[in-house]
Amino acid sequence: MAGVKELLREKDHVFLDFDGPVCDVFAKLPSSEVADRLKRLVGPDLPHEVSAAADPFEVLRYAASCGPNAAHVVERQLSRLENEAVSMVPPAPGAVEVIREWVAQGFTVSIVSNNSVEAIRAFLTVHELVEQVRRISARASSDPAHLKPHPVLIEAAVKALGTSPGKCVMIGDSAADVLAARAAGVASVALATTSAKRRSLAALHPDALVSDLTDLRLAP
Repeated sequence: MAGVKELLREKDHVFLDFDGPVCDVFAKLPSSEVADRLKRLVGPDLPHEVSAAADPFEVLRYAASCGPNAAHVVERQLSRLENEAVSMVPPAPGAVEVIREWVAQGFTVSIVSNNSVEAIRAFLTVHELVEQVRRISARASSDPAHLKPHPVLIEAAVKALGTSPGKCVMIGDSAADVLAARAAGVASVALATTSAKRRSLAALHPDALVSDLTDLRLAP
């Protein structure tokens, strides 16, 4: 894997995942509780794997398999719950400082996330980051097929910036971030805050691997 600072210096545009790198979305409103609330909208007779799911996005994917109406209802409720969740959490340690530093050094910063556009915009507004973030490429429909690891959100960000994939880097803490970046032809930096996550993300061979967002600071 490349040296992370050297990799970053070769790029013009930073794509940053939201949940994890920017804030811990479900730290106060647990994802398992959100998933349970979404399940009630789909019905009582759920497949076992859906009934046991603690991930809201698994419920959204199941709702989409039930038809567009179910997907729309679940996605709208998920968006409302994400807004509630982000209203209760602070930025991740170092995130604000690192984002502002990147912008000061001439990078553009875009949020590329499976979370809803509305929740991300609300969080950025509260924490005075709107002017620091050039674009939000995030969930704006009820179709989970368009979410990472599908590359469409990254591709949309590349196109909107009028740039090429080679000038961009995706920074995220999940396998979906690494896989989506690779499919879009964009370099990836995996953020692994635990040893288990470091092992799992390293197995995907990202272009670089760091244990803390502040490892991506370029200022001396």
